[in-house]
Amino acid sequence: MAGPEQEPKLKPPGAGVPWYEFLMLRFYYKPFVAERAPWEQSTEGFAKITARMEKEIEGLTPEQLTKKILIPPMSGLEDSSRYWSAAMTLEHLVIVGRGMIGVVRNLSEGRVPPGKASTATVKPSGKFKPEDAVSAFRQFANVEFPALLPSLKNRDSKTTFGHPWLGQTTARGWYWLLAAHHAVHLKQLREITKGLKKCA
Repeated sequence: MAGPEQEPKLKPPGAGVPWYEFLMLRFYYKPFVAERAPWEQSTEGFAKITARMEKEIEGLTPEQLTKKILIPPMSGLEDSSRYWSAAMTLEHLVIVGRGMIGVVRNLSEGRVPPGKASTATVKPSGKFKPEDAVSAFRQFANVEFPALLPSLKNRDSKTTFGHPWLGQTTARGWYWLLAAHHAVHLKQLREITKGLKKCA
């Protein structure tokens, strides 16, 4: 297990996922899952995953929340994200989640968001106080996300915005991605807490 004094050598942020995962995401999950997912199903999935995340971080001390743990390679997770703390994971979920909320809202109004989505620009700083990371995550997951769906103007808007792995995706697809992204990082949190137990 790598410690603070032994930073593991990982691929740089934005390196992406293995080619076979990329192909599955682009040519299967995007057209047949993301773009067809019922809105309510995505909402329920997000809520269930949030509850499981809360259980993972329950009882963790500030020191445990900020301890970086090297986890094994994982589907849907870039190599550069394998050496994070629980607090960093929560910070990342807030950064990405708030960005996705903006994308979904814009697309539902027929507007293409400015800029370009990039996995390299949404990595956590690791400078959040642990209690701030937990608080921001709860605000995003329990307040900001639930307010999104009722605020959408046109759920069936065909306007798209490019995702680095899925390609051009509608509001429905991006909304599904909020829950899917949550699911990937739930697995990451579980590996982190497993590593913390080994370090105890």
